[in-house]
Formats: sequence, structure tokens, C-alpha cells
Amino acid sequence: MSKGPSLEAQRLMSGFRAYQMTVAACRLMLPDLVAGGAKSAAELAAATGTHPESLHRILRALAVWGFFVEMPDGRFGPTPLSDTFRSDKPGLRNMTIMLSEEGYEAWGDLMYTLRTGKPAYEHMYGKSHFDRLGEDPEMAAHFNAAMVEFSSRVAAAFAAAFDFTGVRTAVDVAGGNGALLIGVLQAHPDIQGVLFDLAQGLAGAHEKLVAAGVSDRVTLQEGSFFEAVPSGADLYMLKSIVHDWDDERALAILQTCVRAMHSRSRLVLLERKLPERVENLDDAFTTVMGDVHMMVVLGGKERTANEFRQLLAQAGLQMTREVRMESDITAFEAVLVA
Repeated sequence: MSKGPSLEAQRLMSGFRAYQMTVAACRLMLPDLVAGGAKSAAELAAATGTHPESLHRILRALAVWGFFVEMPDGRFGPTPLSDTFRSDKPGLRNMTIMLSEEGYEAWGDLMYTLRTGKPAYEHMYGKSHFDRLGEDPEMAAHFNAAMVEFSSRVAAAFAAAFDFTGVRTAVDVAGGNGALLIGVLQAHPDIQGVLFDLAQGLAGAHEKLVAAGVSDRVTLQEGSFFEAVPSGADLYMLKSIVHDWDDERALAILQTCVRAMHSRSRLVLLERKLPERVENLDDAFTTVMGDVHMMVVLGGKERTANEFRQLLAQAGLQMTREVRMESDITAFEAVLVA
């Protein structure tokens, strides 16, 4: 007798349910509420202003996924998984909320991307993701919070692993609230920084820089990397930038940077490195899933080391080294072709 579909297959089919339950848990801050000890559904409903029976059923469903644990007395307690989504520690809460606004509906139009090669997001909303961010302050705030959370993790690893010899001024291109630049300046007190981004990207940056104690060493500058970036710096840092764009527009960004560089300047791309082929499933998971998300939402792509090398060469840059850090990000360093 057939046993029917495997649990793994059923989990794949229910992935959309699990994701939306996780988003709701993040918005209601349920992981925070149970972090100090298990609570009943009634207690959590009272704390979150939700319907007790409905919340109980969602909590039970989250327990099936290992997100929470259901105690013998019916209360729900934390797990290492739920702790990853708390608001009071680095994790995935902000990213989860941001992705629910950025791409969940667009993924429902995946067939459009498969048939046309164009991002479903623009087909669904009639404008690009970045255009929508410019029009919706709340969405932009969620996006910036997610980027800060991610950049803060990358910044510490980058500041420790990269060779900053000879760097007096560093430009964080499209650096948002400055999480990457903050990490670099805190680790290297002799470096001055320029934080460069569109106006909506720089929202809240000054306060972040003041809180980090580096505001006196940073100049804020508004602008578009398709037009011009601050000139004459020793290091140009682009974290998670070129993966947002197709090759043509990624090349345009790099060419803008090249025009601003002096003969001894260095440029570094901090990006996930796509494997030439999928061999280790766990190692490839985050990067490969990020690649298809870029395709559906932005029309961008993750790239292999060879693709980065070729893209840099087209812009007039020579890749000099790769620095793999503790995070899943690689720093691709390049200099002007002599």
C-alpha cells in the first residue's frame, strides 16, 4: 500500500502558509513575548489584540513547524528557531517583514517572469521596487531596517578580514543608514567616510551615525549611482548593490564608480557568490534562493566569481582578490586597469 506523499513534499506545498504565519508572528512580536517563558494563547491574544481561538490555532501550526513548542499544559514556549525572529537581537525579523512587502505577491506572478524574462514585480505594480520605496515611507523604513540588520552582520566580518592599508577615505555607495560604514570606521579610527545614497536611503542615517560615535568622521551625500558618486576616495564599497541589477545596469553603476576613482583607488563588491553548479545543497541554498528572488522582484541576479570578474573587466577594472568572510558574503576587490 502506498504511503502517500512524503512529509517533505507536503512541507513544500505548505511553504506559503508557513511563511505567512512567520510574518504574522514577527509583526505581533510573538517570539519576544514568549522569550522569557511559555505563555498561553489567551495571554498572547490579550497582549497582541488578536482573536484567542484563531491565534491558538496559528500557534499550534507554528509548533508543527518547530517554530514554537507546545507544552504539556497547552502553553507555547520559545525554540532556537523562534529566537532567530526576535526584535531584540540580530536575526531575521526585519528581513521577514520586508520580504512580505517586497516580493510575496510578485512571486504569485512567477509565470510572467518565466515567459518573458522580466521581473514580475514591475508587471504587477506598474513600477519598480525602488520607485515604490520612494513613495511609501513605511515600506522604505522596513527595507532600511532589514538592510541594517544584514549589513551589521557583514560589517564586523568585513572590517576584520579586509586589508584597509592605505585607505584614508572610504565611500559607502548606496549605503543606506550606514551600517557597513559604521562597522569599518569603528574598527579603523583613522579612516574618514562618505555615506552616499538617495534621500530615502539616507533617512535616519545621521541618528545612527551619532549613536555609533562616528558622525564626526562621516559626510552624508545624496545622489544616484547612475549619475555620479563622490570622487577621489581610496576605497569604494558596494554591498549588495550590483545583484539588484541586470548586467547592463550593473555595468553602468561600476562605470560611474570608475569615473570617480583615482589611480590608487580600490573598489570592493560585497556580494554572495553563486556556485558554478549546485553541489552542497546547504551551502548553495541562501545564494540560489536569493538569485531567483532578484530575478522575480528586481530583474537582478547573483553571480559566479567568473561573472563578477567579467563584469568588472567590462567596466575597466581588474579583480585582484576574493576575501571570503565568516558570513556568506564574499568581498571582490578590484583596481583600475593600468
